[in-house]
Amino acid sequence: MTAIRRGLLLLPLLLAACAPRPSTIAVPFPAPSTAETASPLAATLDRNAPLWLAEHHVPSVSIAYIRGGRVLWTRVYGEQSEGVPATAQTLYNVASLAKPVSAETMLRLAAAGRVSLDEPLAGSWVDPDVAADPRHQRLTPRIALSHRTGFPNWRFQTPGGTLAFNRDPGTVLGYSGEGYEYARRFAQRKLGTDWESLASQYVFGPLGMNRTTYTRQPWFAGRIASPYGREGRYRDPAIQDSALASDDLYTTAGDYAAFLVAVMNRDGLPAAFAAQRDSLHVVNEEATARCDRTRAAPCPRVGMGLGWEIMEFPGETVRMHSGADWGESTLAFYFAETHDGAVILTNGANGMQVAIRAIDLLFPDSQLAADARSYK
Repeated sequence: MTAIRRGLLLLPLLLAACAPRPSTIAVPFPAPSTAETASPLAATLDRNAPLWLAEHHVPSVSIAYIRGGRVLWTRVYGEQSEGVPATAQTLYNVASLAKPVSAETMLRLAAAGRVSLDEPLAGSWVDPDVAADPRHQRLTPRIALSHRTGFPNWRFQTPGGTLAFNRDPGTVLGYSGEGYEYARRFAQRKLGTDWESLASQYVFGPLGMNRTTYTRQPWFAGRIASPYGREGRYRDPAIQDSALASDDLYTTAGDYAAFLVAVMNRDGLPAAFAAQRDSLHVVNEEATARCDRTRAAPCPRVGMGLGWEIMEFPGETVRMHSGADWGESTLAFYFAETHDGAVILTNGANGMQVAIRAIDLLFPDSQLAADARSYK
């Protein structure tokens, strides 16, 4: 199940969608999920996280805490499904957090010389819906990864349910899962290899992400976090048999934290490609302009790099991405200056409320936390 609407300023968007529900979830209070001695900060999280879950009707949360480019600890609270405690091995559908992983896969393919970020996608793939529109010839991997294809988020949102350009490619920001799927089909056609295999070869394998996959696996049994909707019920998880680049990646907080650390430390990617990934390719002029200049938190400049949303505060740059499907809400972010960050995975539609509380606890002096507080 894919998210129908996405926005670049993810915190206010997801908070606005969150509403209390009358349902109640029992929240276990587990032991720490790592053997590392608990820090005072972790102990404070241990006391508070179960309360946040109960308050916002979220079944579980798994948090990996990163300081100085190193994962210090992970914590897991709540239930992965009714009556089943979540653990460090619980697999979460991270929804659109698939996109940074897919972007990294494409970047590593480019670094290996197998694709070019600026070659026309039309050389290997043309969607039949846009074949008659000459603008399809202007699409490139770089344009797709920075959400400038001109496509809607999903084709089913258009009249007739067909893919079409809302605007000229390469001009302005327009968040699009379709753009990522277009790039995936291009790579698969050009290289003659499925996306799961490419990601495994270039990202999962090198980074030791042995609990991460886009597709159904035998080792899923008993480990999936069931999605929990705003109406207060669980739903069967969405699991793909063929990989999507934009959605439905399954992973653990520990695995995604290993990925995030590699990104922030620029491990495994030549410096020139890492610099392109980490720089603003397009500014979200609308989101930047609508920021309330009278609020206490400074207004950031916001936009997209290659795979990552970027918020530029005075003296603080945050690279981040979120995920939100029917009953999942996830967030990963890091501070470019300090290499601190976190991965926060939940299996509840209201999970962003829990994530914001966690940001406030883990990084209380950051401008990101102040920004999040302004939307409470």
